[in-house]
Amino acid sequence: MSKLFCLSPGLRVLERQMQQPPGYRPRGCGICIIEEMDWKSRGNYSEIVDCVISRMQLEHLKKRVEEIFTEADRELIFRNKKHRNDFYSLLMGKRAKALQHTPNYAAAVFLLSADEELWDRVSKNVLDTGIYFDRIRLGGVTLEQYILFHAAKDVYNGTKHIRLSELTDRDLIPDEILRSIVNAFVIEKCGVEIVKQEVWNAD
Repeated sequence: MSKLFCLSPGLRVLERQMQQPPGYRPRGCGICIIEEMDWKSRGNYSEIVDCVISRMQLEHLKKRVEEIFTEADRELIFRNKKHRNDFYSLLMGKRAKALQHTPNYAAAVFLLSADEELWDRVSKNVLDTGIYFDRIRLGGVTLEQYILFHAAKDVYNGTKHIRLSELTDRDLIPDEILRSIVNAFVIEKCGVEIVKQEVWNAD
């Protein structure tokens, strides 16, 4: 059995989940998996976010996420219009099959494409056969680009370069970046089809 570092029972459960292979879905473990017909029937994207993060044991993080997604006049899913357009272009291109059928791949691509400069650096190693993080040499990136890269690597590989406790730190991770990371969690749980929902009610 893998050694666990967390002392809190709740965090130990989460740590075990994070040690599982990508896409692993143990029976009855309480991970929120939202079926397509379920999330399509919801008019409030924040409800879906709440479901995805409901198993997190960090109340400060859940409170921060709730605040971010209840702000009015905000693009709920994409970082900006260019991010939306670029990601939709990928959905229509040669990576469409991988994006449609591999949620952790879609979630990672969502994060990597959230920053134009970062995407330019990594895109040649994002193939329809997988994302080859070990071939990527960042060098000279901003803190936000570094966070997006490692969050993408975590969601794709099931690793934990970025700890949940770090997501509560506004000085380290701005709201805009945290929103992108949480949306990647949503894509990983619900599938990429969720980004095609044209109108989400923020109320």
